[in-house]
Amino acid sequence: MTGRKGHLIPIVMAVWIFITSAFLFWMEVDTRREEKLLAQSTANAFFQQVLLTRQWNASHGGVYVPITAETQPNPYLPLKNRDLAADNGLRLTRINPAYMTRQIGELAQKNEGGIQFHITSLKPIRPENKSTEWEEKWLKSFEQGVKEQGEFFEDGDITWFRYMAPLVVGSECLKCHAQQGDKVGDLRGGLSVSLPYPAHNHLYLFVGFGSVAIIGLIFIFIGGTFYERKQRLFDATFNSPVPISVTDNNHTILMANESYWAEFGPLPDNQKTIKCYEHRPGKSCHTESCPLTRILGGASQYAYEAIKEKDGESRYFIVNTKPLLGARGKVVGGVESFQDITKRKRAEEALAKSNRKLEALSNTDGLTGIANRRRFDEVLTREYARHARSGAKLSLVLLDIDYFKSFNDCYGHLRGDECLQQVAQVMAACASRPADLVARYGGEEFVCILPETGCNGAVAIAEKIRRDIIGRAIPHKGSKVADHVTASLGVVTERCAIGGSVLDVVAQVDALLYRAKASGRNRVEFVASHDSGEEIKSNLVRLAWNDSFCCGNELIDSQHQALIRTSNELLEAVFSARPTTEIAAIIARLLDETRQHFRDEESILEKIGFPGTSQHVEEHAKLLARGVELLEAFNASTLTVGDVFQFLAYEVVLRHMLEADREYSPFINKAGAVDSGPDSI
Repeated sequence: MTGRKGHLIPIVMAVWIFITSAFLFWMEVDTRREEKLLAQSTANAFFQQVLLTRQWNASHGGVYVPITAETQPNPYLPLKNRDLAADNGLRLTRINPAYMTRQIGELAQKNEGGIQFHITSLKPIRPENKSTEWEEKWLKSFEQGVKEQGEFFEDGDITWFRYMAPLVVGSECLKCHAQQGDKVGDLRGGLSVSLPYPAHNHLYLFVGFGSVAIIGLIFIFIGGTFYERKQRLFDATFNSPVPISVTDNNHTILMANESYWAEFGPLPDNQKTIKCYEHRPGKSCHTESCPLTRILGGASQYAYEAIKEKDGESRYFIVNTKPLLGARGKVVGGVESFQDITKRKRAEEALAKSNRKLEALSNTDGLTGIANRRRFDEVLTREYARHARSGAKLSLVLLDIDYFKSFNDCYGHLRGDECLQQVAQVMAACASRPADLVARYGGEEFVCILPETGCNGAVAIAEKIRRDIIGRAIPHKGSKVADHVTASLGVVTERCAIGGSVLDVVAQVDALLYRAKASGRNRVEFVASHDSGEEIKSNLVRLAWNDSFCCGNELIDSQHQALIRTSNELLEAVFSARPTTEIAAIIARLLDETRQHFRDEESILEKIGFPGTSQHVEEHAKLLARGVELLEAFNASTLTVGDVFQFLAYEVVLRHMLEADREYSPFINKAGAVDSGPDSI
């Protein structure tokens, strides 16, 4: 604590010393006054006693006493009637009041340390009664109207109190003093009384007051120290840069420091008080999470995070609330401090953002922007375990760019990097579900994880990837497959087993990729693991013969049925993942059977005179030419088996043979053409 507050304890201690000293001084003065009054009252009592004795003596005109060595006739009295002789010879002398008073004083002087009397006057008749200096001073004061005088004085080790009062001429005194011209009421002199007084020692008073002063100083120091500590704490609190407010149990803000008003805004105009929920409304207001509600409910402390919008910017605070106790220790409110953690929050957000970027960088292939091998391994392990629990199927597609080394040799590594980026873009576009993952497996190899995807869906995605890569038409003069970039793909569909290994799945898809490359490249090789046979049987759509398809010609009907069987054989070969060479052989056989059927059908239609024969011949030629073209494209790996099957099974068998051929059925029935061979018609 600095400034005047720092001198508070010395100032209070100085005031306390002044007060106790002043009181001690007053007590000392008052004690002396009381002692003087007591001594003066005592001396006056002796004076009055002597005065009464004098009055008694004077009222009798003096008293006669035997003449002794100590009591000689008073030479200052008239001789007449001064001395008397008794019958027995005893000689007596008259003692007037003055003589009696003198003898009383002489008798008192014999008692050392006792009461002393002295009769005196400014104009003494008897020289021995001459006044001392102080008596003369007091006698003169009596002439000025002073009634009595008294004071303490020291005589060696003895303290005395001397007292003096005037002796006034009374009527009884005129018998002697009338001849001196005195009148009643005249000041004749005075009688001083000196009393021994106990030593004036007030040590006990000083000790008592000194003890009180010291104890007071101790209490002032201790209390002042605690007060200053509390004041320092108060000042530190309310001069703190941390906003602090004090709220009563009615949610009214009783007081707050400058930092609080600066942070949360001043009171509205013409408003002396405000509720906390009005000044800084928040989500916790009027709920069980309200800090004041928690404190009044018995919590010793409550802390929470709060957000305040200021100038379009979010500010973050940690609010600490503690109880405000009343005089009896009852909770009457709460003290809240608001620690600004905005910078920390910003730092945390920046750190989290950086961590996300680092994590993304650590999981992303720098060249292509898709996931890297590390990310692939993590996701595959997680997805395998999830699919093992759920029983769903997990498919994996592994791709390798055909003759990519030759591409780099021909076009350079920069063009090679661009090629890798385009392939990655194609794969990311084809496997676009949120759960799908496209990753660079290594070099020119890429991989797709397709969660909850069966074999058909995985193969369809793989075929789309292969076709879209061809569609990019990236030149590749070093390829032995085509004059543009192509890719070979392996697809595996796995029903994951608990405790199984992802390495087995990777090994399977890698083997399928190798088979695709060994089979001529630019193709998709696939297999569905475990219950693939049942899957094919349950999901395979077969072409079925119906008697309504019969046209009435046994040869044509038998050929139609044979073509349907061959089409189903092709379909089963496709879904059984049989080698491409076997599938190509079945396609070629299906085309040969179709060609033979067309020749036989044209011969029969000519014999029965079917008017649409020429249109049929033209359609047959178109279909055969298209079939041969598709077969060549399939063998060149520029067309998928699905496209070939779509044409042969749907366009040729279903639409043409089983629908268009119905146009000539009435003519065959009318001609009665039932011969089994074309030469019979």
